[in-house]
Amino acid sequence: MNAKELKSKKLYKEYSLEIPYEEVDIEVDNKINQILPTVNIPGFRKGKAPLNIVKKKYEDNVLNEVIQKLIDTNTKKLIDEKKFSLFRAPKVELSNYEKNKPITINLKFDLKPEIKLKDFKDFKINKYKIELSKKAEENQLKSFIASQKNYKKIESSRQVKNTDKVIVNFGSSQEGLPEYLKSQKNFPIDLEFDEGILPNLNKELISKKVKVGDKFELEINLSKILKDDKFKKTTFNFEIMSIEEKIKFELTKEFLDKNGFEKEKDFKNFLVNNIKNQYEQGIKQIEKKELMDLLDNSYKFDLPEGVLEDDFNQIWHRLEHAKKEGNLDEDDKLLKDEDLKKRYKKISERRVKLGLLMQHIASEEKIIISEEEIKKGILDYSSQYPGQEKQIMEYFEKNPSSLDTIRAPLIEQKVIDSIISKSKTNVIKLDEHEYKKLEVKTFDIKDTKK
Repeated sequence: MNAKELKSKKLYKEYSLEIPYEEVDIEVDNKINQILPTVNIPGFRKGKAPLNIVKKKYEDNVLNEVIQKLIDTNTKKLIDEKKFSLFRAPKVELSNYEKNKPITINLKFDLKPEIKLKDFKDFKINKYKIELSKKAEENQLKSFIASQKNYKKIESSRQVKNTDKVIVNFGSSQEGLPEYLKSQKNFPIDLEFDEGILPNLNKELISKKVKVGDKFELEINLSKILKDDKFKKTTFNFEIMSIEEKIKFELTKEFLDKNGFEKEKDFKNFLVNNIKNQYEQGIKQIEKKELMDLLDNSYKFDLPEGVLEDDFNQIWHRLEHAKKEGNLDEDDKLLKDEDLKKRYKKISERRVKLGLLMQHIASEEKIIISEEEIKKGILDYSSQYPGQEKQIMEYFEKNPSSLDTIRAPLIEQKVIDSIISKSKTNVIKLDEHEYKKLEVKTFDIKDTKK
């Protein structure tokens, strides 16, 4: 083995490794000798054919296995010789191979950083508790009532209002349209909202002052949603089938019974608890962000350059895709590529640093995830996609490596819980206004990207 160092940084090493072909030949002979007793060659008794004849026939069959074994053996030998403490498995590239010539491979090593854990007893962590005002509780009920949309079919022949719901039939004969746009019967359109499968249709219906029974044509621009300029002027035929007007929603006994509530008070308590749960979920994210900021500021250590490069490349690939699709964040659009790279390199450094630190804490604290916790994690994940639970379960069974998407957040939460249990905590009570201010301060994108 002939090893040549190509790059050397504190936590990143790159080597070119040359393995003489003689080693390959010896290993091929060893492998052929292993299978020799089982080989049938015409003209020879089973297992009695000469080595050179068997080798000629089977060498190509065993060569890949032999080369992989030699690469693994020589890579381990180099790691032991250099006393590398690896952060992850080395990247191995077969850069050159020709028969009867040395094998050349490139090896890239990311080494473990040295991290000395601090005493978490010295950490001071805020814990927040939400206490909603009576006004906030009342507003929750008002907000629910305002969000409810009850409609009643009108019997008169009046024109539409912008609070109505209109039921239409529509169709188009233009070639190339998706099936769902070619024809729809009894399609509901809420005139209060712009969102819909046909852009700005609600505004068109209001401006035309349509009535039940009206039939008409409209040209609609579908080029943006279909990403094709040939649909810039797509003609549709419409017929107004019915118009429904919005009526006031009331908490009736029928509504309460239907939804499992005995009294109006029970329903109000349900709404209050629901919004409290939403605030508590937000509080968890705030507490996590504050803890991550504390960890980021409390630890300084070198980062493996190869891991950093991979992480940044993933981020940059997503950014380039977003730029191509016109989906960049507004503040990112203002930056030149050079400044955008600086911004996201800083973000990548924080991501990698905190990821390494959380892994290290989990290792030091011997934090593991049990099979039961994994199963529960899969069930929780699957429940987010109603109707697809079976397919998701089957996917994880067939792709065990994908379980990291379940395991990683579970380990992270256990690490967070472990740190908090050892730290000094300060309980702070918040009303909804104080919560909002804290949320804006904590997640201000411009602040976090400076």
